[in-house]
Amino acid sequence: MGYGLGIDLGTTFTAAAVSGQSGTRVVPLGRDVVAPSTVFAGADGTLLTGDAAEAAATTDPTRVSRGHKRRLGDPAPLVVGGAPYAPSALLAAQLRDVVAAVAAHEGGPPDAVVLTCPAVWGPYRREHFDEVHRLAGLTDVRVVTEPEAAATHYSAERRLGDGELIAVYDLGGGTFDATVLRAQDGGMRILGTPEGVERLGGIDFDQAVLAHLDALLDGALTALDPTAPETAAVLAAARALCVEAKQQLSTEPDVTLPSPLPGDTRQVTITRLRFNDMVRHSVSLTTEALHRTIHSAGLRPDDLTGVLLAGGSSRIPLVAQMVSATFGKPIHVGLHPKLTVALGAAAIARNIASVPTPARQSPVTGAPVGAPPVGAARATPPTGSARTASSKRKRPWLVPAAAVLAVVAVGTTAALAFSGDPRGDERAAGVSSAQSPAPGSAQPSAPGSASPSTVRQRAVSGPELEVYGGRGATAYRGMLGSAEDDWAGTAIGEDNTAAYQAISASPDGAAGLRVTWSGTAPGQVYLQHTDGGTDLSTYADAPSALVIDLTLHQKPTATTALAVHCVYPCAAELDATGLLRRLPIGAERSVKIPITCFTAAGLDPRKVNTPFLLTTAGRLDATLHHVRWVPGAAQDPDATPCEALG
Repeated sequence: MGYGLGIDLGTTFTAAAVSGQSGTRVVPLGRDVVAPSTVFAGADGTLLTGDAAEAAATTDPTRVSRGHKRRLGDPAPLVVGGAPYAPSALLAAQLRDVVAAVAAHEGGPPDAVVLTCPAVWGPYRREHFDEVHRLAGLTDVRVVTEPEAAATHYSAERRLGDGELIAVYDLGGGTFDATVLRAQDGGMRILGTPEGVERLGGIDFDQAVLAHLDALLDGALTALDPTAPETAAVLAAARALCVEAKQQLSTEPDVTLPSPLPGDTRQVTITRLRFNDMVRHSVSLTTEALHRTIHSAGLRPDDLTGVLLAGGSSRIPLVAQMVSATFGKPIHVGLHPKLTVALGAAAIARNIASVPTPARQSPVTGAPVGAPPVGAARATPPTGSARTASSKRKRPWLVPAAAVLAVVAVGTTAALAFSGDPRGDERAAGVSSAQSPAPGSAQPSAPGSASPSTVRQRAVSGPELEVYGGRGATAYRGMLGSAEDDWAGTAIGEDNTAAYQAISASPDGAAGLRVTWSGTAPGQVYLQHTDGGTDLSTYADAPSALVIDLTLHQKPTATTALAVHCVYPCAAELDATGLLRRLPIGAERSVKIPITCFTAAGLDPRKVNTPFLLTTAGRLDATLHHVRWVPGAAQDPDATPCEALG
């Protein structure tokens, strides 16, 4: 056995640790063990990271980027040295260099890699974070939340009893996370909804000290000409002084700083009491967030064993004082709070590396086949939706567009009997294979509610794309997703069942899959290709339709979306509420949606990975019998015009 690698790509610092047969230990990345999360963009496009970037920044401060993790998911690029960069690309450069440095230090690559991210990140930010390891050229990567990693390491330092409850207070360089976890066999389980404060951390405290320094210098820093070439260097020196002052005030009652202004011999003194006044309000916001997450778990502070402080900024003495006074519970601090997350991630990676990889396990995420593949589009849950996380998290995925409803693709097992291949089967083109309705059932007249008995030879030829229909296994898998677990997703089992409180799946007859939405939270069902996007442009040109044979048991009570996803950030969603409400109850019917409706909404047919997805936040109950893309079906008289949807 080799070793597992845990990496904490922090906003201000990056830490790495390894875990193997000899134990778990930190791997030094720079002069201070951790590496600054800094990237320097050279004029030739070369990206330097860590200490090398900080050294290069002294020659040209305009080419350096710090704190870009905060910008992850922002559609506006960062401009560094006059060139645009995505935050994910800058983080990928850091990650690539860290993995290379660790591999050189350990004499070989890791067997498994675990990255950490804030618990409060929703699916949209998680999707962009997943881009980081792909851009870095890594495949065997798992992402866990920072509190889970911190608690994992803490449980190794102080063994927790089964069922013991602990709150993790994680105050890092750029974000704050509050999470409640229960120790259980096999790991830590998140309870309730993680809370946090975006854009609150060490960077903000540095800025507060910088503003105070400027005031002590009579506003001399603010008065600098921003267009002057030397201004960037002066401000960079001032920020470095403030970072050092903040760190020294954790152990010293006061600190004296020289003026960063050229030729200015003044010195200023900052006291710890004054610093406490600067950050007290921000720390009070963190304790309020921890109160909320404890309450969301149905607990009281008295139920906790203690509060674990993690993150470099948790070393500020005021933090421990206020947390202790607010909650009245023991405060636990690891030996190295800045390194706790990386050490816990390494321990998790070691456990992954020590388990033989099953034949049906994803080479990318380590999750069972059917979990969302790399590049899967994901739906953003509505504002205010619950985000109860899972201790055994699969990758969440989302639709980055402003979707009306959240949608999660569902990876089904072979028991769901998906058939065909995205490249088409050899059946006669254009012939519907839908089941006939029960004798005497009414024939609908509304668009999009045609009887599945409609069988006609179409002028357009070509194979149907079978997505689901009881004809044997295919590359498409089924999944359920819900806001209950932050859209992590769960595969439909071999018994054709899967369940959340919001959405559940169960078998209905020999080939039907019954999906029921309870209306307690948004939920979604989807069918997805396990190997990523596939070129289906020939179906868009045919022109084809997405044909769904289903039986409606309860009409939707809220807006319902029908979606087709392509490799992130490509996706298209249509409002299918009116379409479904026009269907009769209890009779099997077909709906035919022209693929051009989806391409007009943003679908790129050259890289489709999810040819069907249905989502709603209300109640809905339907059985899926057959799902496919049919060439020529868009020209059928019973196809639903795009303008008739909704």
